[in-house]
Amino acid sequence: MTEFSQKCIEELDYYVYALVDPRTDKVFYIGKGRGNRVFDHCNFAIQNEDAESLKLNLIREIITEGQKVKHYILRHKLTEKESFLVESVLIDFLSYPEFNNESLLTNIASGHHQWDRGIKTVE
Repeated sequence: MTEFSQKCIEELDYYVYALVDPRTDKVFYIGKGRGNRVFDHCNFAIQNEDAESLKLNLIREIITEGQKVKHYILRHKLTEKESFLVESVLIDFLSYPEFNNESLLTNIASGHHQWDRGIKTVE
């Protein structure tokens, strides 16, 4: 089980992170959190084999192939409100079909305020 040190947790505060498939180097999940949240998805996938989702199944597939999910902290030292905003913008940007039709995020939920403040065409 991977974890940050307490000092690292304190330095990071709220952060936004990406999970990346090492076989393709494509982002498959964007999230926000504190503490060791970035590692929770892989730990949960390993410990709860019966739980099913695109994200969990992809994590298990990566691990079964002898690889490790890549974890990236995209922004840190954020307030909770800022982390919601950054997470939402990244989810919108990476999942907007006109910008990205090759790589699909496995996020179940759209970004915070995606429908009322998300990407819109000028038309």
